[in-house]
Amino acid sequence: MKNVLQIELNKAIKTRYFAISIIIGTIIGIVGLVYNVNLVYNSQIYDGINPCYEGFTLFNHWIGGEGFSLGSSLYFFVFPLLIALPYGWSFCGEKNSGYMRQMLVRAGEKSYLTAKFLATFIAGGLAMVVPLIINFMLTAMFIPAITPVPTYDTMYGVFGNSLFSSLYYTQPFAYVAVYMLVDFMFCGALACITMLSALFIKYKWVNCIFPFVVCMVLNVLNNMLFSNTPGAENYQFSPFYFTKCVQTGYPAKLWIIVLMSMLMAAITIAVNMVLMHKKDVM
Repeated sequence: MKNVLQIELNKAIKTRYFAISIIIGTIIGIVGLVYNVNLVYNSQIYDGINPCYEGFTLFNHWIGGEGFSLGSSLYFFVFPLLIALPYGWSFCGEKNSGYMRQMLVRAGEKSYLTAKFLATFIAGGLAMVVPLIINFMLTAMFIPAITPVPTYDTMYGVFGNSLFSSLYYTQPFAYVAVYMLVDFMFCGALACITMLSALFIKYKWVNCIFPFVVCMVLNVLNNMLFSNTPGAENYQFSPFYFTKCVQTGYPAKLWIIVLMSMLMAAITIAVNMVLMHKKDVM
C-alpha cells in the first residue's frame, strides 16, 4: 500500500500537468496582486491623506480576501479546471491504455483505489491552495497585515453571519489558514470525482472539465433555490463563492461544505469499488 501510494503521489505531483496548473494559478494570482497593490498605494493611505488605513489591509487585498478584481474573479471561476488537470487527465489515460488493469492485478483493488484516491485528493487540494499561498505571501510584501476592525466590515466583506467571522477579527492569520484548509479539503474531494467520471468518459479533456460542470450545476441550483427576499434565510453552496475567504453573496455554512465533500468522496469510492470488483473497468 505504501509503495503504491508513493508511486501515485509522484505521478500526481511530479508531472507537467501539476506544474502547469500551479503556474496558471500563480499567473492569475499575480494579475490580482498588481491590481490590489496599485489600488492600495493609489489610495494614499500612507501619507495621511486617506484616514481609513484600517480598511486597506493584507487580509482584504489578496485574491482570496477580495472578490471583485479580475484576478480573484478569474481564479475562483477556473479553479475546478486547475484542480482536475493534475490527475483527471492521467487517470482517464490509464483506463484507456490498460495500465489500470495491471495495477489492479499487482496491487489489488483496495490498495490501488485507496492510493489513487489519496493521491488525487492531495494533488487537487494542493493545486487549489498553492497559488493562493503564493499570492498571500507576495501581497504581504507590499500591504501591511493590519488586524481588521469590525467597523470596516463593508470594506472587508466579512460580516457577523460570515463563516469564521469571529476568527477574522481576532486572529486573521488563523482565519486565512483555516479557510485554506477548508478549500484544500473541498477541492481535494472535488478533484476525486474525476475518478468517477473517468469510468464512463474516455476523452481526457471531457474528464478534466467534469468538476467544472458540477460546480456550474451547483451554482445554478443555488440561484434557483434561494432569492434575495428580505428576511429569508439563504445559504451559499456554490463553490465559485464559498471557496473565497470573503462573503460576496449568501453566507457560507461549514456543514454544507463538509457534507458536499463527504458525499463526493463517498460516491466516488463506492462506485469505483463496485465497478472494479465487477471488472467493468477492465
